[in-house]
Amino acid sequence: MAEFMEALQAASAAQDAYVATLPVWVRYWMYWMLAVLGLGSLVFSFFRSEARWLLLAMVVMFPATIALGMYAGWNKLWGVTHLVLWTPVAVLFIRRWPQIDKRSVYGVWFVLALATMLISLVFDAKDFVEYLMGI
Repeated sequence: MAEFMEALQAASAAQDAYVATLPVWVRYWMYWMLAVLGLGSLVFSFFRSEARWLLLAMVVMFPATIALGMYAGWNKLWGVTHLVLWTPVAVLFIRRWPQIDKRSVYGVWFVLALATMLISLVFDAKDFVEYLMGI
Protein backbone atom coordinates (compact mmCIF):
# COMPACT_ATOMS: atom_id res chain seq x y z
CA MET A 1 0.00 0.00 0.00
CA ALA A 2 2.88 2.36 0.78
CA GLU A 3 4.29 1.83 -2.71
CA PHE A 4 0.94 2.69 -4.25
CA MET A 5 0.67 5.89 -2.19
CA GLU A 6 4.19 6.90 -3.24
CA ALA A 7 3.32 6.22 -6.88
CA LEU A 8 0.12 8.23 -6.49
CA GLN A 9 2.01 11.17 -4.99
CA ALA A 10 4.59 10.98 -7.77
CA ALA A 11 1.83 10.89 -10.40
CA SER A 12 0.13 13.88 -8.82
CA ALA A 13 3.38 15.84 -8.76
CA ALA A 14 4.07 14.87 -12.38
CA GLN A 15 0.56 15.98 -13.34
CA ASP A 16 1.08 19.33 -11.63
CA ALA A 17 4.39 19.76 -13.44
CA TYR A 18 2.77 18.87 -16.78
CA VAL A 19 -0.11 21.29 -16.24
CA ALA A 20 2.36 24.04 -15.34
CA THR A 21 3.95 23.69 -18.81
CA LEU A 22 0.62 24.16 -20.61
CA PRO A 23 -0.26 27.54 -22.08
CA VAL A 24 -2.21 29.81 -19.75
CA TRP A 25 -5.33 29.66 -21.94
CA VAL A 26 -5.37 25.85 -21.61
CA ARG A 27 -5.27 26.13 -17.84
CA TYR A 28 -8.16 28.61 -17.95
CA TRP A 29 -10.01 26.19 -20.21
CA MET A 30 -9.46 23.46 -17.60
CA TYR A 31 -10.92 25.73 -14.90
CA TRP A 32 -13.89 26.43 -17.16
CA MET A 33 -14.46 22.70 -17.69
CA LEU A 34 -14.26 22.04 -13.98
CA ALA A 35 -16.78 24.80 -13.23
CA VAL A 36 -19.28 24.00 -15.99
CA LEU A 37 -18.97 20.23 -16.15
CA GLY A 38 -17.98 19.45 -12.57
CA LEU A 39 -19.82 21.99 -10.46
CA GLY A 40 -22.73 22.32 -12.88
CA SER A 41 -23.33 18.59 -13.06
CA LEU A 42 -23.18 18.38 -9.27
CA VAL A 43 -25.81 21.10 -8.85
CA PHE A 44 -28.19 19.82 -11.53
CA SER A 45 -27.72 16.14 -10.68
CA PHE A 46 -30.35 16.59 -7.97
CA PHE A 47 -32.93 17.33 -10.66
CA ARG A 48 -31.94 15.86 -14.01
CA SER A 49 -30.64 12.51 -15.24
CA GLU A 50 -28.39 14.05 -17.91
CA ALA A 51 -26.48 15.88 -15.18
CA ARG A 52 -26.21 12.66 -13.17
CA TRP A 53 -24.61 10.87 -16.13
CA LEU A 54 -22.14 13.71 -16.59
CA LEU A 55 -21.37 13.76 -12.87
CA LEU A 56 -20.72 10.01 -12.96
CA ALA A 57 -18.37 10.48 -15.93
CA MET A 58 -16.56 13.26 -14.06
CA VAL A 59 -16.21 11.17 -10.89
CA VAL A 60 -14.81 8.21 -12.85
CA MET A 61 -12.59 10.45 -14.98
CA PHE A 62 -10.46 11.78 -12.12
CA PRO A 63 -9.09 8.44 -10.85
CA ALA A 64 -8.92 7.10 -14.42
CA THR A 65 -6.80 10.07 -15.46
CA ILE A 66 -4.50 9.64 -12.48
CA ALA A 67 -4.17 5.92 -13.24
CA LEU A 68 -3.39 6.67 -16.88
CA GLY A 69 -0.77 9.22 -15.81
CA MET A 70 0.77 6.75 -13.39
CA TYR A 71 1.24 4.15 -16.11
CA ALA A 72 1.69 6.16 -19.31
CA GLY A 73 3.07 9.44 -18.01
CA TRP A 74 1.71 12.92 -18.61
CA ASN A 75 1.55 13.61 -22.30
CA LYS A 76 -0.96 14.04 -25.11
CA LEU A 77 -2.57 10.75 -24.14
CA TRP A 78 -4.06 12.53 -21.11
CA GLY A 79 -7.34 13.40 -22.88
CA VAL A 80 -8.17 9.81 -23.79
CA THR A 81 -10.19 9.54 -20.57
CA HIS A 82 -12.36 12.38 -21.85
CA LEU A 83 -12.81 10.59 -25.17
CA VAL A 84 -13.88 7.38 -23.46
CA LEU A 85 -16.10 8.87 -20.76
CA TRP A 86 -17.53 12.06 -22.28
CA THR A 87 -18.36 10.79 -25.76
CA PRO A 88 -21.34 8.70 -24.54
CA VAL A 89 -22.50 11.60 -22.36
CA ALA A 90 -22.24 14.02 -25.30
CA VAL A 91 -24.29 11.60 -27.42
CA LEU A 92 -26.90 11.44 -24.65
CA PHE A 93 -27.02 15.24 -24.48
CA ILE A 94 -27.42 15.48 -28.26
CA ARG A 95 -30.27 12.95 -28.18
CA ARG A 96 -31.98 14.89 -25.37
CA TRP A 97 -31.48 18.26 -27.11
CA PRO A 98 -35.07 18.57 -28.44
CA GLN A 99 -36.56 17.92 -24.99
CA ILE A 100 -34.63 20.66 -23.17
CA ASP A 101 -36.05 24.15 -22.65
CA LYS A 102 -32.97 26.19 -23.62
CA ARG A 103 -34.42 29.32 -21.98
CA SER A 104 -34.39 27.79 -18.51
CA VAL A 105 -31.42 27.92 -16.14
CA TYR A 106 -30.95 24.20 -16.67
CA GLY A 107 -31.20 24.67 -20.44
CA VAL A 108 -28.46 27.31 -20.45
CA TRP A 109 -26.21 25.02 -18.42
CA PHE A 110 -27.11 22.09 -20.70
CA VAL A 111 -26.03 24.06 -23.80
CA LEU A 112 -22.81 25.26 -22.12
CA ALA A 113 -22.00 21.75 -20.89
CA LEU A 114 -22.58 20.17 -24.31
CA ALA A 115 -20.55 22.85 -26.09
CA THR A 116 -17.76 22.48 -23.53
CA MET A 117 -17.67 18.70 -23.93
CA LEU A 118 -17.68 18.89 -27.73
CA ILE A 119 -14.89 21.49 -27.86
CA SER A 120 -12.84 19.47 -25.38
CA LEU A 121 -13.41 16.27 -27.34
CA VAL A 122 -12.07 17.94 -30.49
CA PHE A 123 -8.90 18.98 -28.64
CA ASP A 124 -8.60 15.53 -27.04
CA ALA A 125 -9.04 13.73 -30.38
CA LYS A 126 -6.36 15.95 -31.93
CA ASP A 127 -3.97 15.25 -29.05
CA PHE A 128 -4.67 11.50 -29.21
CA VAL A 129 -3.96 11.36 -32.94
CA GLU A 130 -0.77 13.38 -32.43
CA TYR A 131 0.27 11.00 -29.66
CA LEU A 132 -0.28 8.00 -31.92
CA MET A 133 1.71 9.70 -34.69
CA GLY A 134 4.54 10.60 -32.31
CA ILE A 135 4.08 14.34 -32.77
